[in-house]
Amino acid sequence: MLEQIQIGAEAPDFALEDIQGRTVRLSDYRGRKHVVLVFTRGFSCPFCRRHVARLRQDYQQFTARGAEIVVIGPEEREAFVRHWKREGFPFVGLPDPSHQVADRYGQEVNLLKLGRMPTLLVVDKAGRVRYQHHADAMWDIPANAEVLGVLDRLQQEGSG
Repeated sequence: MLEQIQIGAEAPDFALEDIQGRTVRLSDYRGRKHVVLVFTRGFSCPFCRRHVARLRQDYQQFTARGAEIVVIGPEEREAFVRHWKREGFPFVGLPDPSHQVADRYGQEVNLLKLGRMPTLLVVDKAGRVRYQHHADAMWDIPANAEVLGVLDRLQQEGSG
């Protein structure tokens, strides 16, 4: 099992190309937005597809709380482009086929559970990890309401 980042620790910066070929860094959001980092198992996972669709449905609620959603997946760029265009996702999609960022953030790989487990983190505007959920099973994904509650608490603390 990969080591997880401690709550309150600085989130490791990373740079990946988005579906338009632009480099996106976690540090691009520092001081401006909270970031909801979503590590999927891939587009073949029905639970991940449903989760990302629910994020799209509630996207305005996330942005109203000063957050951006960044979805990171194991597919190659071409597959990401096709999926993003077909689904019309309004948030950032980052291919990570070498798993360099997923591994850095502790996304578990469990072959007995058919591969990578969904992982979700909330990074505040200061760049600190404030919440993380490492799934025990492919369907173990936090509800949007739980993540929105984390963002509400950050606003109440003055981190928002």
